[in-house]
Amino acid sequence: MVSHKIGGSSQNQILGESYGILFFALIYYLIEQPTISLQTMLVGLASGLFYCWGQNQQFRGLEAIGVSMGMPLSTAAQLVITTLAGAFIFGEWTGMRDYLFGFAALIILIIGAVFTSKKEKTAGAAPDAGGNKQQLVGIIAMLLSGVGISLYSIVNKAFTPDPAALILPQAIGVLIEGFAASSSQPARKMNSRFTYYNMVLGLLWALGNLFYTQAVQMSGLAISFSLSQMGVVISTLGGIVILREHKTRKELVYTLIGCGLVIVGGVLLGVMQA
Repeated sequence: MVSHKIGGSSQNQILGESYGILFFALIYYLIEQPTISLQTMLVGLASGLFYCWGQNQQFRGLEAIGVSMGMPLSTAAQLVITTLAGAFIFGEWTGMRDYLFGFAALIILIIGAVFTSKKEKTAGAAPDAGGNKQQLVGIIAMLLSGVGISLYSIVNKAFTPDPAALILPQAIGVLIEGFAASSSQPARKMNSRFTYYNMVLGLLWALGNLFYTQAVQMSGLAISFSLSQMGVVISTLGGIVILREHKTRKELVYTLIGCGLVIVGGVLLGVMQA
């Protein structure tokens, strides 16, 4: 919601967010002064690169299909990928009950994502090839964003580095990918006010990430990640109410049903792992 309110291109948004994350990380590092090992440095760089690539795809997708449609798709993709990784890579599913509830939750998430992307067909209206192509591009970008952001979480889970020491290497990885994602644009465009205004995004993400890593330590990855994704309610309803994204009455019903299913699936995953 904030990125849409500030404006600018997806390149302005991702580079501005990268600056904000690095600024937060430097302040945090100077206060905490954690010891950064070589492994933590490499894990942080990798997870930062994955996150920033996924976030860049998310900004591109939001340009095409909007917040209220795009965010539930990205959230569902992240929950599905991280859940399957937990089950088959980290061995978190150990019995028939886990598989039964787990696959039921994934099916609910997928159905919810489909509902949020439904568009009402207007009787007598000519097919809009350009609009359909734009929607398809946006959906693919949002699903790819789910892949990138999920890999960010999976890498951190695999190596369990010290969260305090991880923040600065992550920020460096984010900045490298931010420069790469915006390298095709002229320097004058990237030095615009929109880039620097979007530093707010980086500060918001870094603050949320700090609380998230603390939650993982206290409650575990499965519960913390599932509950953190419930912010989809804020972004979806905010896109409709605050950003005034157009929805027909039927599309609004589809979106609310889809959002509700994503919430149910996410909570079911959290309860199952508890």
